Amino acid sequence: MADIRHAEATGRDRPERRTALFEPVACVPLDRPVSLIETGRLMRENPMSILPEALFRETILTGPYIGKSVHEISGPAEMRSVLQENFHAWRKSPLILRMLRPILGDAILTAHGESWRRQRMSLQPAFLRRRIERFIPIMDEVAAATVERLARAPQPVEVQSVLNDATFSVIEQVLFSDAVEFDRAGVRAAIEVILEETGTMRMSDLVPMPEWMPRIMSLRALRARHVFRKAALAQIRRRRAQGDPGDDLLGLLLKMRDEKTGQKLSDTDIRDTVMTFIAAGHETTAIALTWTLYLVANDGETQERLRAEADGVLDGALTPEAMARLSFTRQVIEEAMRLYPPAPILGRRAVEPTEICGRPVKKGDVVLLAFYALHRHRTLWEHPDHFDPDRFGPDRRPQDRYQFMAFGGGPRACIGASFAMMEAAIFLARFVSRLSFTPVEEADVYPVMQVTLRPRGGMPLRIARR
Repeated sequence: MADIRHAEATGRDRPERRTALFEPVACVPLDRPVSLIETGRLMRENPMSILPEALFRETILTGPYIGKSVHEISGPAEMRSVLQENFHAWRKSPLILRMLRPILGDAILTAHGESWRRQRMSLQPAFLRRRIERFIPIMDEVAAATVERLARAPQPVEVQSVLNDATFSVIEQVLFSDAVEFDRAGVRAAIEVILEETGTMRMSDLVPMPEWMPRIMSLRALRARHVFRKAALAQIRRRRAQGDPGDDLLGLLLKMRDEKTGQKLSDTDIRDTVMTFIAAGHETTAIALTWTLYLVANDGETQERLRAEADGVLDGALTPEAMARLSFTRQVIEEAMRLYPPAPILGRRAVEPTEICGRPVKKGDVVLLAFYALHRHRTLWEHPDHFDPDRFGPDRRPQDRYQFMAFGGGPRACIGASFAMMEAAIFLARFVSRLSFTPVEEADVYPVMQVTLRPRGGMPLRIARR
């Protein structure tokens, strides 16, 4: 059973002062040096298990690794140095690129240099708040349908799979407003296979390889990629044949032109971008909501505050103005992503000599950006391992934007952050307004990293109609 404890809250005044804070399950940090072979074993079981305990007290640790240095960072200044100030000195780690490029090609998630800049500038307008607000009805409709699915399901409910289906439905409708013969179940299953393959570490992954050398994929993963690509290409070609690009995200991609050459994107370019949106655009939101419901189920006071806010907002049409009143709802989601960031660790490799807050870095060195350790750092947060949504209230939220990195930072920060927060807020508000959530006491909940930070074995919760 998960180790669930409570501790006395001694912080500043909060609305309706708490007498206790819930301490949810946390990853056990590494408290001893380990060999390269042991590192490989730990990473295969759960990459989170290699984070050293000292990284939750210090902000940078440096050690040797096969002729180079690895810099593990967990401080806001260090994050800013890598992601913003010395942005051009770093690329995604060769391992990540070897894992993702065979699946996503040269899409925005894997591209660098001019290719990345062109894609980012072209796609950015699509994610402006005034444009994504038109997707509120889609999100709300899917949220309402998910409420019914959760309420009718045999108890307890494994909510992670349900939320994956729901967020997949949202991104599918946002991308393809008129999808025809889209094998939804087949694509969802293919994504799970690809994420499992990508997220499973191998001993060979510890051996430095050039990024151009693709990671060998299993036959099962190759078949899944084929299903994924075929489904995306079918929608692209059908839309081109219609002669009307449409106003959804696929339509935007079909209208895009290279600002220098004036050429349209190829079907392959659009396919890779569509696959990136589908794979990254639903999984992370579903995971964030999964951990949010776990926390809410274990904290009755927070659940009641959420419900009171939702009831006051959802009594009329869900407009952008009404969404702005879901302030505590967003605080709860942010606190959930602080405790369980969907992408808990990122890797970068130095492509030129640089520095991290004055510490010299050689070309070829690797940095691990440990967002999980940053978010639970002993010197940065009051009661860092406890669930306290009020820490994101207007009077307490972090002033340094590099202290909370749920969506990354710098020029490569998540392009869909506003979209994800809007979707998560709608889902959570609808859920608590119609359902109540309680934990399954015998469940063995534990976070494991498999591309995203998932609960091992899923997340069972007991759910009832209000």
